[in-house]
Amino acid sequence: MSQSIIKKGWFRVVIVIPAFFFFAVIFQLLGVVASTLLSGLGFFDFSIQDLDSFSNLPAMTIIQYFDLMGIFILLWLFMKYVDKEPFMNMGFEIKGKRNDIILGMTLGLFMMAVGYLVLSSLGEIQFLKINYELSSIIWLFILFIGVSILEETFVRGYVLKNLLKSFNPIISLVISSGIFSLLHFLNPNVNYLALTELFIGGIALGISYVYTKNLWFPFAFHLSWNFFQVIFGFNVSGMDTYSLIEFEILEPNSLNGGDFGFEGSYLSIIFTIIIIYFLNNYYKKFKIKNPE
Repeated sequence: MSQSIIKKGWFRVVIVIPAFFFFAVIFQLLGVVASTLLSGLGFFDFSIQDLDSFSNLPAMTIIQYFDLMGIFILLWLFMKYVDKEPFMNMGFEIKGKRNDIILGMTLGLFMMAVGYLVLSSLGEIQFLKINYELSSIIWLFILFIGVSILEETFVRGYVLKNLLKSFNPIISLVISSGIFSLLHFLNPNVNYLALTELFIGGIALGISYVYTKNLWFPFAFHLSWNFFQVIFGFNVSGMDTYSLIEFEILEPNSLNGGDFGFEGSYLSIIFTIIIIYFLNNYYKKFKIKNPE
């Protein structure tokens, strides 16, 4: 294969995508095997039927981290032998990123809290009860750390990073966000509105990377986005799991997101567009203060 085409960022994206799915399947299967073995040893109950839901949080967390391990191995191989760069160049430098982490965690909390309050005030949802389970909260937080690191490292740290070598930032953001949205195409209860919001959400997650080439804001925002959805009772990308606040959706529709969760709502799209505007201005100032 010609070395010149391998140096093209877009070509690296093309060849990493099938490899991503191959590694994901293999390592998720290894995670299922590990969960089955641990279940046999009495650590927790697990059956293949649990894969249809988020009901078994310890098993889902183990499978997620096997998946994360596989994708990290894949990206390490690509960075070493295809990109010929250090693995850390994807954007793991944490020095001076405390404010980015705080901002990301705060935005996710703010978005889901305001979403819950607006839907409640409009009569779209009805509060039922508080369901406090500390172990479930901890498992979900650990699980979503793995989800955010995996998806952000792949989509922003590798895909967007390489697209920026071939295209301008807008085109790179659009393509990488499209890939991010399509990664959720087989999620339960998915629809075109949900895929649209995931695409817009991908832009919100990618803006800071365009300016900083760093992953800590996307890590934090993605983690916060997912975690506080379940805290406030929403499904996460179509998947139902434990929630601290339990509510009833009076009539599933495109305003409340229905069974897909808040991400499948027009309200979420509006909030995310506002966040994109804010982040673009915020990180544009960062770029002016810290030119390359």
